[in-house]
Amino acid sequence: MKTYLTEDEIPLYCGLISGVKMEHIEAATTLIDAFKGRSFYPMEHTERVELKHKRVDHEFRGKLKHFPRVSIEKVTAKTHGFFGDDTLTLNADTLDFDDDESLYFTFEFPQSFMFRKPPKYLKVTYKSGYAEIPEAVKRACGILACNIKQMGGTLRWKSRDDYDVKVTLSDSGVFSPEIENILRGVEIQ
Repeated sequence: MKTYLTEDEIPLYCGLISGVKMEHIEAATTLIDAFKGRSFYPMEHTERVELKHKRVDHEFRGKLKHFPRVSIEKVTAKTHGFFGDDTLTLNADTLDFDDDESLYFTFEFPQSFMFRKPPKYLKVTYKSGYAEIPEAVKRACGILACNIKQMGGTLRWKSRDDYDVKVTLSDSGVFSPEIENILRGVEIQ
């Protein structure tokens, strides 16, 4: 399991509480993912993105669902030309994002589409998440791992389901408001 802290980072982020182990870090990572609704690690997504056409400047706009974007892996479009339907694989640079942190992009019509109808949608495969885990998430993971260690570890959980990330704690003090405030400051969709 990928965790937000490595064993070498335990003394740095959990130094006040002795005895914090990787099992506490794993439990803290699971709880953080449950709170945010997804992992901070990069994940691959494939989306069908509908293009909105502005007739004034012949601009095609689209929006991805997941943020922050790490990389665009593949872009394909179905078009109709003189010889029927084609599926074209396009370069990632045909998507011109408003900025590095934006979900919105302008689709740049490539020269290969010259005598074709514009596509109504694109199929985009991309990775989103954080290539490097943010410092705030590491701090929250350290605090949470210390709380789990102090309050009896994972043995005090009433239920736990890692895949649906449904966790019920017997003591609500483990996930403190301080940890919630730290995590609310880090964006991820």
